[in-house]
Amino acid sequence: MSLLNLRTRRLQALPWQDLASHELAALFAPAVVQWLPEGFQSPDGDQARRGFLSRVSQQAEVVALRNAAGAGTGLIILSLPEETGSTRNLGYLFAETVWGQGLASEMICGLQTHFQGSGVILSGGVMRENAASSRVLEKAGFTPEPAGAEIVYSWHSGS
Repeated sequence: MSLLNLRTRRLQALPWQDLASHELAALFAPAVVQWLPEGFQSPDGDQARRGFLSRVSQQAEVVALRNAAGAGTGLIILSLPEETGSTRNLGYLFAETVWGQGLASEMICGLQTHFQGSGVILSGGVMRENAASSRVLEKAGFTPEPAGAEIVYSWHSGS
């Protein structure tokens, strides 16, 4: 079940390597990555960003999202399935220029459709200050569980 097959009404997955340098720069803008793990704040320059995503790709499936206008506007990072488990840790980000357009909700709905009935559990940590991501996941039926400075949201796909 490759994420490259993910398509919604306004989004289409593609290899992250296909993003232009200016698209990748928009995804690593300070406002976009402020609530993400430390590694996302560090890469400065196209080569550093690509190196970072290449390293992340060794542990997770990373795909870019292109909007209906053809612009690279987002990234999904989903941990690879463990041999004995069904939980996949989810991370995502969207360029600031598309915030407020419902693309994150649409992407989550697309992921739920993609994994429906597979037995996969999608789990994602959200910093308490990131109210927008919390709303997206709660609206999509993810269950919250406080975990220190963040809230971990989970969704079970059923089997």
